[in-house]
Order: sequence, then C-alpha cells, then structure tokens
Amino acid sequence: MSQIQFQQQAASGYDQAVGNMTRQLVPTLLRIAQISVGDRVLDAASGTGIATEAAAAIVGPTGHVTASDIAPAMIELARARLAGLVNTDCVVEDSQDMTCPDAHFDKVICNMGLMYFPDPLRGISEMRRVVRSGGTVSVSVNTAPSTALVSRILPIIDRLVATPAKRSGPNSFDGSEARLGALFTSGGLKDVETLTETRRLHFASFDAYFGGIEQGTGNVGQDYLALPDDIRRAVRDETRVLVGDKGGPIDVDITITFASGRR
Repeated sequence: MSQIQFQQQAASGYDQAVGNMTRQLVPTLLRIAQISVGDRVLDAASGTGIATEAAAAIVGPTGHVTASDIAPAMIELARARLAGLVNTDCVVEDSQDMTCPDAHFDKVICNMGLMYFPDPLRGISEMRRVVRSGGTVSVSVNTAPSTALVSRILPIIDRLVATPAKRSGPNSFDGSEARLGALFTSGGLKDVETLTETRRLHFASFDAYFGGIEQGTGNVGQDYLALPDDIRRAVRDETRVLVGDKGGPIDVDITITFASGRR
C-alpha cells in the first residue's frame, strides 16, 4: 500500500482535516454495501475507524467489524474510538496483501482509502479474495484532484517550488464512474454499480479547514511541512483565495464517486 506513514501528529490531525468529510460519506457507502445485522465486515484502509464505528452499530452484537490500516498511528486512534465496542477489532495490515483467509468476510468497505493504494487493482482483487461468494466490496474515492477536499492544494505547491515532487499517490479516477467500474470488473467483481455525489462541507473558519494540513495530515500535509517557511506561507495565502476565505466560515464543494460489486 502507500509508503506514506502517518506519524502520531499527522494521524491526530486526520479527523480535523478530513474526518468531517469522511463521516458524511459513510451513510452512502454503507447503503450501497448493503450492510445488515449479523454481517462480518472488513473496513479496509480504515483510518481512525469512522466507518467501522458506523458499521458496528448496524451489524449489532451478532455481527463483527474489523478495522484494518497500514498505519499503526491510525489504528491506535481507531482503537481509542472503538473502545468498548465488543463487536469490533483493529489490526495493522496492508490492504493489498492481507493475511486473513479467503472468503472470511460478508462485506468489505473502503471509505476514501483506495486512492492511496499504489496499485488499486491489486487492492480490489485482494478485497474480493477475502469476501465470501455473494458478498460485496464497496468503496468511495475522490473523483478528481480539483474537487477533492485537500488534494486541490497540491497544484499550488507544485507551482511554487522549483522542482515539483514526484508522487506515487493519491490515485485519481478523473471524474469517471466508468473507470472505477472497470477497475471493479477487472478485479473480478460482478453486478458493479457506481454513483457520484457532490457535497458542500462547512468549516467554521479557514483555520478549521487548513489546521490538519499544518499538522502534517496525509500526503498533502507531509508535502506542506517539507516546504520552506516562505513557501508554506505562500501556499496558505493562495489556498485562502482558492476556497474563498473572507475571514469567516467557509464552504468547500467536493465530488465523490462510489462503487460496489459482488463476488
């Protein structure tokens, strides 16, 4: 999976930077995944366990949800979030190379994680492997960098530095439900369905939006912190203009594509 390893500070800033977004996407993801009472569910690339918590409430005491993420700091925060929920567990694992047996889960979900897989097809194929026959694999992804919550900042960084960084992620599906659907089909899934939704996310201030990035959250935050002080100030100033900051609350429109397929 991605070589981005979240340090504790970066993981802690995750909920501030993007948790508001990922939380809003969970209901649609769980609906297309057809999560139900008693299901055994894997939340792949779970981050801090936001989708895991919501799925656990649906599957109930007869079901179980496993939060799995490659970043130990993310799993540490997921364990804290899920403490006391006896129908959940948390594991550090690469979602492109899982250790669990074939057909172990009824459903697999991946909320805003597939973009960070170096090889998304390998990730989908692995998710298919661990879901039972007739079970579903369901994901949400950024539709394009320009309509992502924070990746829209990367072109600003690249414009302001002498030698733009070469990045291995995140992947983009370029506004194409067809491309994401084809990925599912290539990964061996059938009855594939896709949809795209636009959301307007409200932030109390520009600092509420940008604070997670300044803590080093994710690939954008790590790139930002690596910049010299003067370039960071310029990126911050240009981002203010990009999101229409006028000194009060701001709204940021994002576009998200969902896909679900059956083994």
